[in-house]
Amino acid sequence: MRKKLIAILFGLALALSLTGCGDETSENKATENNTNESNGTEAAATEIPEDNEAAVVYPEKKVLIGVEIYDPTESETLAIQEYFSKLAETYNIEFKYSEAITDADGEMKFIEDCAIAGCQGFIGIYNVTGLEQIQKVIDFGIYYYGYDNDEAYDEFQEEPYYLGVITTGGDEYDAGKAMGGWVTEKGYTNVVFANGGADFGVEHFVDRQNGFTEAVSSDVNVITVSGFPGDQFFADQESSLSIDGLEAVVTSFNGVDFWAQPIASAGLTKQVELATIGAVNETYLNAFGSGACALLVANNLHAHGFGVALICNAVDGNSDALREEGQALRLASDFWIVDNVDDCKKLYEVMSGDGVFTAEQLMTLSVKLNPAASAKTVKELLATGSMEAVLGR
Repeated sequence: MRKKLIAILFGLALALSLTGCGDETSENKATENNTNESNGTEAAATEIPEDNEAAVVYPEKKVLIGVEIYDPTESETLAIQEYFSKLAETYNIEFKYSEAITDADGEMKFIEDCAIAGCQGFIGIYNVTGLEQIQKVIDFGIYYYGYDNDEAYDEFQEEPYYLGVITTGGDEYDAGKAMGGWVTEKGYTNVVFANGGADFGVEHFVDRQNGFTEAVSSDVNVITVSGFPGDQFFADQESSLSIDGLEAVVTSFNGVDFWAQPIASAGLTKQVELATIGAVNETYLNAFGSGACALLVANNLHAHGFGVALICNAVDGNSDALREEGQALRLASDFWIVDNVDDCKKLYEVMSGDGVFTAEQLMTLSVKLNPAASAKTVKELLATGSMEAVLGR
């Protein structure tokens, strides 16, 4: 793959030199650090000898990116790390991941550690302190990507070190609403809802719970289990599964990891259906195959790859090219509603193969490699990640 990519990059560079369209100015801006498909058209490839492959590297100097997560053992986190590792096979990048972040002190300490380590970019997959997280990152002169929030976007949209966000699954409220709608469509009247961090004020869990509550019928008896795995969570979980007439468990985070086995242990696998927000991976594929999962509202985790692309482009000094009227991008990928093993298998095959968005595709967002890159280029690539488009590959 690297040889093919390098050949494409060499071909683009050769074409630019012959036409006099090279972006010398943007190259000179890349003083700190340093595919080639523009609107779906691949540049001409030129084969280069194996011993010259090392001559083409992007970014020219390795870029270190900090990534804040909430649980390093959770399956979504592991899937993101696997995808980022795949991108690092082509991009000249490294990642610094946080441990589990549980409070403001832990978050601030991780940001400081990123600055000390020399991170040039930061992806806020998790956020505890809201706007403070963003401000702390940019105070260190680190490019920030992530955290979808109205107040944050209004505050930082014109800040040069704020690159915006592309969500991995539409609106969190809509994701919760999709699960509530499923309960109503099924005609269930007795369900458990695991609300994650909603009672702690964590915004995206609050939004998910509000969407769920809005969509369920008024005659549905909802038993709420609050928080995350721990002594109290497990006690409440056991109690909820002992309720007579329970028909479904709906969870706002990774139900297969934390609910499928307790449901099975209670002898309820064939009586109680599980619906959850989560990610397409082997665990969920097996769960659909065994009947342990009935509905998955899945984030397109590979949309996090846009953060890598935008950070590398910004390090080059070209972030303005991907803004709209001077404002940082704020876009949403579609979440995927999966209710059968066949769809889950196809999505999993794409994600475990070349990826929903490959490194070569993401590199088309870098002005250094594709001078025509713009916000439109970002939107066109993002559209290829819809469930319909991915299932059609």
